[in-house]
Amino acid sequence: MTKVRKERRGSQKVIIRSRCVIVDDDGRILMQREKNGTYSIPGGRLEFDETLPFCASRELKEEAGIEAIPIRLLYIVESINTRKGYPRHEIMFYFLCDHKGAPRKEFKEIKFEWKRPEDVVEGFWPPEILEKLIKDSPDFKNTYFMVLVDRELKFVNTIKKIAYEH
Repeated sequence: MTKVRKERRGSQKVIIRSRCVIVDDDGRILMQREKNGTYSIPGGRLEFDETLPFCASRELKEEAGIEAIPIRLLYIVESINTRKGYPRHEIMFYFLCDHKGAPRKEFKEIKFEWKRPEDVVEGFWPPEILEKLIKDSPDFKNTYFMVLVDRELKFVNTIKKIAYEH
């Protein structure tokens, strides 16, 4: 069992991230590969006073060098775990997005690659998202809310009807 360091009440922060699921004409998804080989969906941290869709677009422009246009919400993932001895609480919003332009190959130590979800089964984080990407790609008709506690899926709900304005 990992020892959790105690922090002063109220000093913990919830990290909010916004990510872009972009599918090319061949059904491949734009993924980022970290230095350690782990794949994930590109995106980043929400900044104060910006919306979730704007955050997703901004992060893709900064890192991948492309314009991402959010279409609709796909997944909400809440993850609570311990990392390096500290409690961590993240909420991630995944948007299905259109895009303009070709992504750069690399930004800092992140590489951008077009991959089929089934081709990264051994190195994707979080794996529960990968299962949904494989199942739903390329149509993405469902929206999911998932809760992970200590990297175990504790709750999943399929949200079938969500109203969107374009």
